[in-house]
Amino acid sequence: TALALSLNNNYNNKNGRLYVPSSDQLSQKAVTIGSAQMSVTRRETIKMPSQTPMVPWTPPGSDMPRFVDLYSAMYRDRTLMINKFIDEEAANEIISIILWMRQEDARKDISIYFNVPGALIRPSLAIYDLLEQTKENCDIETVNLGLCTGMGAFLCAAGTKGRRSAMPNARFLLQRTGLDQPVRGQATDIVLEVKNIKMWNDRVERELSKLTGQPVEKIQTDLKRDFYLSSDEAVQYGLIDQVLLPAP
Repeated sequence: TALALSLNNNYNNKNGRLYVPSSDQLSQKAVTIGSAQMSVTRRETIKMPSQTPMVPWTPPGSDMPRFVDLYSAMYRDRTLMINKFIDEEAANEIISIILWMRQEDARKDISIYFNVPGALIRPSLAIYDLLEQTKENCDIETVNLGLCTGMGAFLCAAGTKGRRSAMPNARFLLQRTGLDQPVRGQATDIVLEVKNIKMWNDRVERELSKLTGQPVEKIQTDLKRDFYLSSDEAVQYGLIDQVLLPAP
């Protein structure tokens, strides 16, 4: 290499021996030999992309595509992917995207894909209220890609009837939602918080009865324990309308 050749041609003037720099004297950018400095090109380590992938997207009315992040391209095509636990921050992001879609075109259909490991009850109900308002002007397609747990399954059932679906190996888990975080304080305050959570769970059960057509009493019985459903069982239960099968 160039470095080896340069080392062979440079000797210590005092003893005539080959001068080899120590590891402390070597850097990633340059190597110092005597009083001369020689730049050494080093290849950076190849790493997997840690950011959102960039994809080409052509704006309406333009012939030249430009690179945007994957999720932005999906938003512009009226497609939303929800693939994380829904807390207050995630709910605010989802609500903002849906509001932007409504502003762009209030009557164009929206597709939402779910793979949700869980959700908090209050942020999820805020998303549910927005979906109910949005369905007055356009259809909302919902698809369970893998697993919808708790309020994630509830939101997947909140799509437009006839356009709620799941993949063949997708799973649903219906369950009552507990406290968002541990409650501390006086016994009276704890009792009030527990009553509040029970009130919200009762409301979710009534809304779930409207979405599925099941009696409230049956839903209350089913939700006493974790209630798992396959995609076919979810169709029979009324949670979704169809299972997406590959074309023959």
